[in-house]
This record gives sequence, C-alpha cells and structure tokens, in this order.
Amino acid sequence: MSDQNQAPTAGRTQELLMLGEIKGLVQGLKDGQLQQDKRMESLENRFDQRFDSVDSRLRTVERKAAVAGALSGSAMAVGTALMIEGIKQWMASRGIGQ
Repeated sequence: MSDQNQAPTAGRTQELLMLGEIKGLVQGLKDGQLQQDKRMESLENRFDQRFDSVDSRLRTVERKAAVAGALSGSAMAVGTALMIEGIKQWMASRGIGQ
C-alpha cells in the first residue's frame, strides 16, 4: 500500500510522458483517418453522380441507335423484297425462267 502513495520516480514519470505522447500520436492518426474517410466519401459521391449522368446519356444514345437500326433494317428488308419482285417481273416479261 505504501507504493501507491509515493510520488512517481523519474523513470515512472518518463514512462507516463511517453505514454502521453503515444496517445497523442494515436489520436492524431485517428483524426487523420476520419478526415481521409470523409474525403473518400465525398469523392465517391462525385463519381457516382458523374457515372449516373454518363449512364443516362448512354442509354439515350443506345435507344436512338436501336431505333435507327430497326428503321434501317426495315428499309433494307422492303428494298430487298422490291428488288426481288422487280427481278421476278423482269424475268417474267422476258420469258426467262418459264
């Protein structure tokens, strides 16, 4: 019991000072990590907004491309059918293929 009431020795004082320094360093690291987390979250939010914007524009372009592809495919099908009918009529009028 008498040990608890005694004043800290020089070695013990040095140990307590070093523990205080370590605690301060750990707290500084913790604060820096929290600040870095906030920065990363902010950056992630900006990237998400940007990707959403690009994604919506890409969807618009994809829809337009799908419509254009369908129209050009339809036009090609009609054109091919007309050419085949024209060739059939031409061959029938010339007597070819009978």
